[in-house]
Amino acid sequence: MINLSTRVALTVALFASWTYAGGPETRLVPDQPADGRFVKTPRGFMIPYGQPIPGSNVVIEMLPVPGGTVTIEPPPPFQHFDDFGKPVAKDQPAGTTQQVSFGPFWIGKYEITMEQYLPYRQLYYVQKKDASQGINQANSPTDVDAVTGPTDVYDTRYNFEYAGAPDSPVTTVSQFAARQYTKYLTLLTGQTYRLPLRSEWQHAALAGSETRYCYGNDVNRLGEFSVYLENTPGDSLTLRVGTKLPNAWGLHDVHGNVSELVIEDTAVTGLRYGHVACGGNGDSDAEDCTADSVVRTTVEWWDEDPDFPRSSWWMTSEQSRMTGFRIIAPLAPMTDAQKHAYWDADSEQLAEDVQLRLEDGRGSLGRVKTWKPTTSRVDR
Repeated sequence: MINLSTRVALTVALFASWTYAGGPETRLVPDQPADGRFVKTPRGFMIPYGQPIPGSNVVIEMLPVPGGTVTIEPPPPFQHFDDFGKPVAKDQPAGTTQQVSFGPFWIGKYEITMEQYLPYRQLYYVQKKDASQGINQANSPTDVDAVTGPTDVYDTRYNFEYAGAPDSPVTTVSQFAARQYTKYLTLLTGQTYRLPLRSEWQHAALAGSETRYCYGNDVNRLGEFSVYLENTPGDSLTLRVGTKLPNAWGLHDVHGNVSELVIEDTAVTGLRYGHVACGGNGDSDAEDCTADSVVRTTVEWWDEDPDFPRSSWWMTSEQSRMTGFRIIAPLAPMTDAQKHAYWDADSEQLAEDVQLRLEDGRGSLGRVKTWKPTTSRVDR
């Protein structure tokens, strides 16, 4: 296992090897690289790059993934409850198997960490200050250049129980908070980010293979690639990213560690809960850490939330404390309609809850200023 001091040293060394340049051309080169990972496209060769977060020393490492076609099984049905725990709809239909195709994209080498999420956590205080001075105002959470900032967590012992270090995966964020983080990062850097679709996530996790795990089907090897129930350290509740072997495309922790929130390809809109997280986590059995393992959020994931409506950004209950996410950057630009679909609240009820919390001062709304430069290229 890589300790924190070693990881910091490696990060500093890697960061020092990057040269800054603005714009998406830093991620594409005209000639095939002599070594390292790359993906050939009509626009050039996609290569790994680093995304600095302006105003910090933090960099998100992004790796190229080819497009593909994946057969997606329907997610498990779930019972829909209102904020008081009362059933309001029958189980959703199971759906049918679907074949989904998609283009190439870059994806985070690791799950988003505490230090990578911190600038967005601080956005609430920045936007409140801006609002008091009458600057960076936005009219609606659905404005394409408006971002909602999260209130701070109620109790770090609950929200960050397994995230006690800068390189811990951020946990207990809702899918809406993950969506808004990608919107925030996009507007901040000028580069386009979003959550992966479940099909894209599964394709990247398996590195294009059709096995149960990224390395094959032998469950006895899972501990080499995954932090899961059988090898989660008993003397510590702190998880870290990148402590196990990567898959063939260089991605770490696609099995176990934390379950990763995605956007469901076959999503039924109009529901407050029911979002999907993939891959199992440090409290999962091996059978629940396969690439097609999914769980769905329910109202119980907010049971310990003291407010009404329940937080649009933070989940509180035990089921959510090993739930995080990683991000992708699609090669193809997104239309405004796609941006709304991938970034903003995906149900009327959730949108109403966000608006109520903003009106009560339990969230913030504002515009994000784009910084330059936006990306960093890895010197070879």
